[in-house]
Amino acid sequence: MAKFISRIIAFGATFSVGVVVNYFFLPAWSFNSGGFYAYLLFMALVAICFFGIVDRLAESYIPTIICVIITGIVLLTLIIGWFTSCKLFHAMRYQSLIEIEEGNFTEEVSSNNISEIAVVDVATAQRLGDRTIASLENPSWYEVDDEYNLILYNGKQYRLSPINYGGFFKYNKAKAAGIPGYVLVDAITQEATLVTLENPIKYSPSAYFSYDLTRHLRNQYANYVFGKSFFEIDEEGNPYWITSVKETNIGLFGGKTENSFIITDACTGESTEYSVDDLPEWVDHAFDLEYLMDMIYYNYEYINGFFNFSKTGVNRTSYYYSDSSFAGYNTTISSDGIVFYTGVTPANAAESINGFILVSPRTGIVKYYSCFGAEESSAQAAAEGLVQNLGYIATFPTVVNIDGAPTYFMTLKDGAGLIQRYAFCNVENYSIVVQDSTLEGALNSYRVRIGTLDASAIDTSKDSIPTESNEEIEVETISTSGEITSLYTAEIDGYTYYLFTLNDTNLYMSSIENNYRQVLLQVGTNVNIEYVNESEIMLVKSIDF
Repeated sequence: MAKFISRIIAFGATFSVGVVVNYFFLPAWSFNSGGFYAYLLFMALVAICFFGIVDRLAESYIPTIICVIITGIVLLTLIIGWFTSCKLFHAMRYQSLIEIEEGNFTEEVSSNNISEIAVVDVATAQRLGDRTIASLENPSWYEVDDEYNLILYNGKQYRLSPINYGGFFKYNKAKAAGIPGYVLVDAITQEATLVTLENPIKYSPSAYFSYDLTRHLRNQYANYVFGKSFFEIDEEGNPYWITSVKETNIGLFGGKTENSFIITDACTGESTEYSVDDLPEWVDHAFDLEYLMDMIYYNYEYINGFFNFSKTGVNRTSYYYSDSSFAGYNTTISSDGIVFYTGVTPANAAESINGFILVSPRTGIVKYYSCFGAEESSAQAAAEGLVQNLGYIATFPTVVNIDGAPTYFMTLKDGAGLIQRYAFCNVENYSIVVQDSTLEGALNSYRVRIGTLDASAIDTSKDSIPTESNEEIEVETISTSGEITSLYTAEIDGYTYYLFTLNDTNLYMSSIENNYRQVLLQVGTNVNIEYVNESEIMLVKSIDF
């Protein structure tokens, strides 16, 4: 009887630990979940400890031996699962998990609609949106999430981010009131708004206990393997969480794809499962960016199998090269709605792209557009070179269609993260790059550079030195050459100018647009120039060195 009671106690202790661990770590009760086997392995080790102590006192180790056997079975299953899911043995199956379609750039990417260009990136939205929370009754209880996904809301583009509880103790203070709303940042006008709800948000990843979103979903779908949850709003502004469900396609654990999604009302907790094709129209983000980029990586990496050491036919995405200073992707809009953009470059040749891809986070459709040119960091450097004296930093580009030409669009931000300039750079020829303090001005200058707009149709007075009557004086162009004896830079109307002297008494001024290699100018450089005499200054029209 004593043995029986002691083993009942050991079983009860093991069961109690299992309940607690399951409550906090929420493993999916599925044979295709690695977390499920980790849970079983941990519980088997706990059981060995408890039953080992009891069996030692009882001098009978049968229950302990059973627990050891169970542990061995779990470990063997994990090993088998690894082999059946390993990319080494199933490279071509991983390669075919996703299909990359050929896209038509001119038809699918809107042309010349300047109002459709979202100028606010995630970092800018964070700076603008974080300041709105101060208007709450108890702002110290909450914090704005850093998500800020681009969405289409009532036909306009916004950066949307949920509000989170500030931590466990703050949650205990705020749980009765709930989360009052969310933050919207207009992606065009940069206006940030804190939207307060009549019915507060109760279910959130930042909540605890029964209102924790993952726990709430696990109680409804015990055997589902969940992906990332996204915050979205419908056309009436009602908040929802969209959570992907992962399905195993290769072996026991490998090749997980997202084929269905659970939409949870953030206020009531009501959940409904949808297939990709049945998602409501207001959904913009269902698929996780990292998941999509992993699928694209497999498609490119294993195009010729696993043992392709020469990387024949292998491409990489700019997302693959991303780091703390290089985002590797951006979000834009096409005929498919909101899409992720990233460049495609041959493996080990990151200085140029052979195309780019647009990925729909709503449908998971990936489209490739062939286009040879400079990769994104080159475009960023070219844009920053226009205003190098101001120290502005270019955002990671997004691709837009300007008169049929694939074009990088960037904003130039100051040290405070505020947008100061707008820049366009031709993908195929990154020496064609312009910037301006207004979006329209930058677009007009770019269209002049690519030859689709007559310069006489726009005001180009900033490219000339005005007289007292504010009229441009037409004078003869003069050629000269010489060695630079002194050199200075200045910023005029957002453009960098180089002022220098030669072996004479004249002061020459040359715009950065004359030759972008002027960043290399220094005292002693020999230059050949053409200029016009503007009385007090010689305005350089062309420069070579």
